Amino acid sequence: MKRLLLILSLSGLMANACSQSTLLWSEDYAVGLNTYYSDFPEIQTHADTIKVIGIQNTDQGQRLLMVKYDLNGDIITTTTFGSDSVDNKTLFDYKFDNTKHLYILQKEKTGFYKSKVVLQKYSPEGYLIWAEQIQNPADTSYTPHALSLVNDTCLFVSAYKEYDYPQPGDDVIVTVSLPCLYAFNSNGSYLWKREFNPETEFSGFAYDIFVHNNTAFIFTYDQKILKVDLNNNLTIDTNTGIINGINDVQLTPDNNLLITALTKYRVSKVNLSGSLIWTQQYGTNLPSYVFGDEMKATIQDAEGNIYITGKHYGLNYGTPDYTNADILTLKYDSSGNLIWQNRYEYLINNADIGNTICLKNGQIYVGGGSQSAGQGTDMDYVVLKIDAATGESTGIYRYDGLENGDDAVTSLAVFDNGNVALTGLSYRNTRYDWTTQLLSDVVLSAQNLRPEDRFQVYPNPIKRGDVLTITANGITAYSIISTLGHVVQSGKAALSNINKISINNLVSGMYFLRLEADQGITVRKIVVN
Repeated sequence: MKRLLLILSLSGLMANACSQSTLLWSEDYAVGLNTYYSDFPEIQTHADTIKVIGIQNTDQGQRLLMVKYDLNGDIITTTTFGSDSVDNKTLFDYKFDNTKHLYILQKEKTGFYKSKVVLQKYSPEGYLIWAEQIQNPADTSYTPHALSLVNDTCLFVSAYKEYDYPQPGDDVIVTVSLPCLYAFNSNGSYLWKREFNPETEFSGFAYDIFVHNNTAFIFTYDQKILKVDLNNNLTIDTNTGIINGINDVQLTPDNNLLITALTKYRVSKVNLSGSLIWTQQYGTNLPSYVFGDEMKATIQDAEGNIYITGKHYGLNYGTPDYTNADILTLKYDSSGNLIWQNRYEYLINNADIGNTICLKNGQIYVGGGSQSAGQGTDMDYVVLKIDAATGESTGIYRYDGLENGDDAVTSLAVFDNGNVALTGLSYRNTRYDWTTQLLSDVVLSAQNLRPEDRFQVYPNPIKRGDVLTITANGITAYSIISTLGHVVQSGKAALSNINKISINNLVSGMYFLRLEADQGITVRKIVVN
């Protein structure tokens, strides 16, 4: 191997004299995926290991692959799951239980446009424990959709029964799909099946299964919530407050549902019956028929604060100041109030997309992809580090893969000491493989900042009674906030932008300077002597 152990100067990433992100090692693993838009690997970290889990393409179909690294970047083990009894397979979903046993949901092709559902359970060591199949010679085809676990004792499997299937050479469009839900126990025993009535319950397709209180919540495209408990009892909630589709569903600390939209930068809080508590949509100038804004990852902290990232086209669509998608990270409190916003726009007209988010040591980490040199160019790895309290950018890391092609971070984790482990898809030899890396930290580097973010605030530290100078244009309002969150001084621009602030009546200590502009909000730390 291979360890790079280098201070980042890759691909022109010139750092400032103060600090720069340190790449400890980088490892590429061949999985031969065909597309950069799906089959994202996930990363898990423990005290002294890093696990990367995801889909690998083989000549016999897809497999679930786990690669375990030590903290030096050496491979400890590689384990393949899903090859037993299954060929021509497409992997749809997988789940680990609390004892590290693995359940895999997959589709196996059986004939002309025909398939069956295969459900498997594996031991932590990779041995097949049992395999179950959903098929019936009298029926035509079964296609899996999603898998969920209930208290490690029961599994819900959603699938589609496809019938009225044509013979080879006929028109396949006339096929009818009927949504179904199956239940198995953890020993592989079949419990029951529910076929949903397309006339009175729902037809078409549903979003993934969410499980709460031993009940499967199925969110449909016609804004219903179907609830099926362990005994196959059905409850239907209609007229919910859920709009713009569903990207993710989470349980909030106060036992409600947090839902991020599929097609808008909208976040909603609803009760367990789907009744709307509040909803917030971050504004855009995109036309109603353009669905470009997308929330892609969400987390919550113990207080119920909400952190969201994704891609957002901003407020200038259709104007000379229009830029391509940016990584927009937002913080809301549990009542839906926007606390801060952080927009990452590399260069001028790049596409920047946030795929994953985590919270550690008071910092938000966002991983994704960012075009290297404008529209139409390849994507690079990007990791953003943001102060969770203020929204201030505290670190940026960028990496271009070994070949000219799209590279994107899809999962990351942070150790207690601040080291950042990340993985994602990287373009190599006309396919997409995994590139896994370990960083000692993610810090600010001047070349990674937008020109408008490179302004100075000085003198800092500043003496009480002196004047603070801001070298930037378009600042319309400011607030000085204590470390307890109290606004101790504020002001707005009367006719022009703010460049001078008199520091009066402030006791010695650290403060946050919050600057508002048309493009967004920026926060800087200042020290008063």
